[in-house]
Amino acid sequence: MLTLVDNLKKVNHILVIDAPNLRRTVSLEQPMYSIGRQTSNSIVIFSQKLSRKHATILRKNEDRDNSHSFCIIDGDLEGNKSKNGIFVNGRKCLEHELKHGDLINLSDDIRISYYIINNSSNNLNADRYKDSQLIPEKSTSFNISREQFKQTQVITKTEITEIEGENDYELTKLASLVELSPNPIIEIDWEGQITYLNSAASLKFPDIYKTKLEHPILKDLLEKNQHRNGNLLIREVKVEEEVFEQHVHYLSESKLIRSYIFDITERKRIEEILQYQAFHDALTDLPNRSFFHEQLALAIANAHRNQTQMAVIFLDLDCFKNINDTLGHSIGDRILQLFAKRLNAGLREGDTIARWGGDEFTILLPHIKNVEEAAKLAERLLGEIKQPFEVGEHKLYVKSSLGIAIYPQDGEDPETLLKNADAALYRSKEQGRDRYQFYSSTMTSKVSEWLRLEHLLHQALVNEELFLVYQPQLDLESGKIFGMEALLRWHNPELGLVSPAKFIPLAEDNGLIVPIGEWALLSACAQIKAWQLLGIEPFKVSVNLSARQFQNANLVEMVTQILQETEIDPQWLELEITETTIMQNVNFARQALEKLQQIGVRISLDDFGTGYSSLGYLKQFPFHTLKIDQSFVRDLKENSRDTAIISAVIALGRGLNLRVIAEGVETQQQLELLRNLQCEAIQGYWLSKPLIAAEVVNFLTCHAKMAG
Repeated sequence: MLTLVDNLKKVNHILVIDAPNLRRTVSLEQPMYSIGRQTSNSIVIFSQKLSRKHATILRKNEDRDNSHSFCIIDGDLEGNKSKNGIFVNGRKCLEHELKHGDLINLSDDIRISYYIINNSSNNLNADRYKDSQLIPEKSTSFNISREQFKQTQVITKTEITEIEGENDYELTKLASLVELSPNPIIEIDWEGQITYLNSAASLKFPDIYKTKLEHPILKDLLEKNQHRNGNLLIREVKVEEEVFEQHVHYLSESKLIRSYIFDITERKRIEEILQYQAFHDALTDLPNRSFFHEQLALAIANAHRNQTQMAVIFLDLDCFKNINDTLGHSIGDRILQLFAKRLNAGLREGDTIARWGGDEFTILLPHIKNVEEAAKLAERLLGEIKQPFEVGEHKLYVKSSLGIAIYPQDGEDPETLLKNADAALYRSKEQGRDRYQFYSSTMTSKVSEWLRLEHLLHQALVNEELFLVYQPQLDLESGKIFGMEALLRWHNPELGLVSPAKFIPLAEDNGLIVPIGEWALLSACAQIKAWQLLGIEPFKVSVNLSARQFQNANLVEMVTQILQETEIDPQWLELEITETTIMQNVNFARQALEKLQQIGVRISLDDFGTGYSSLGYLKQFPFHTLKIDQSFVRDLKENSRDTAIISAVIALGRGLNLRVIAEGVETQQQLELLRNLQCEAIQGYWLSKPLIAAEVVNFLTCHAKMAG
């Protein structure tokens, strides 16, 4: 039988119970303990907040040497759980293997602390290293190895009374807060010898007797002489992957150095996460606006000191809202992630890219030799972006516009450089998108004009400043007018007639093109009905759909509703879309066009030859009309390349059973060349300028007389 002194030399597993009107220490010796308010439990805690059998503590063998550990289980062993659960170190759990320092909450005011205490003054590790002079002979160690977990010991109140005089020093140390502390406490003398470790220190730093003063926790403590007058030293120490805050007390009278050590690994990890999140975008993982501002300020300071140039690039995705509106924000988010990754891969080492917000990004080039270097990078980025993005079943083409400002000529502070790069971006969009533009001093006024125009455009629809004009389309074989194209116009009382080349891209950018487009479609259909009521022979009217309007998920429903409201036959309505619009999302375009064809609406492919011109895609869509862009007609001459292209398109249209219309015909020579190429139909100023609705009837009457 073990003696009382032997018991004190063993490892003790202790519970400290802290509840209202109750504080109790339990030393574990039995294989199982039940905890709850029922009196039959091993540990009874009277509280209505606890279940009758709230938790169970079990002893388990860990390995062949019969060493022990304990685990806590929610409820009893019959599968009955407690009503409130158990929380270990703040986390709710059904089962948990207990570790030194664990805090168990049974309710908001009942908690149990668990400690592993080794009270041997001459334990195995101390004996093992004493001969090799790794520790002094009288050193007290509390290092706990797996070999020491031989059995769980119990110290009862009776036993404590019996040995109070016999081994007062050991019992006092066992019961002390130092030994019960879950935080390591280490003491060395001024010669560097370890004089004391509490149990937590032994568990946390098992190799400290081997490494001694080379251990990170003890390293350099003897050299801190300035603290020997009693000052407190606080420092952070990293031990492998863990980080500790060490409070070091220099005790001059006893010539001891005592360290209180707190594990702050989790706190440091959280701080690092919070620091990272404060300066990075959660979606793309790129630096955010705050980080970019800091880097820009540093780059300006370096450029000023070294008298060098640097550049700021502002860029965004063209028509990105179309993707969000049609495919949803999850697809849009994925595109932003892929876009950011592709941009980042295209930068040089030392450059910084940040997500500014939405679909806007900024790039910092802290060192450039000349302006051409920034231009080359912009060209490379545009080339990378043009490659399609594949997201699931979608193959999407995304374009971008870039604006560039150079330090110091375009600004010497962050705000000016960013503002001017943004102005250059606006200019890039104004010139047709999918390009880059350097800042010039004239751009600031242009941006102001752009913003003013945007404000007036918001009022245009409400104030009925928008109207449609109609340009006739002629069948060259029959000489008859077979259709009209509806074209959008804006007359502002302040600005006069505003060019569509100015306000339509602006409406695309700010989303106004959707309500404006719907108004245009309704107005055109109402006009078709009005002409038919006048007894005019029906003809089709073509209405342009913008990219953003076409990508709207409710497009087919909107067209169907307008046809019903205006009571016109769908065959007299033709919708025109461009190649670029289709290629933004081929799958969506195919589905939308098939639905429109099913309700009887005609489909025309506009500006053919200026986009991707993929014949493979062309045959997949239900087109009725193919329109040759006016850029090919403008310089049409005999034996020119444009002639060859137009001839090929006409042959293609005939092969696919499509009507081919040449746009922008302005001269008799162009007309004759198109006749010779067997083009079916034309549209342009040679035939007629765009007409207001009131002029259409007279034009049709006059043309019929001339043709007759």
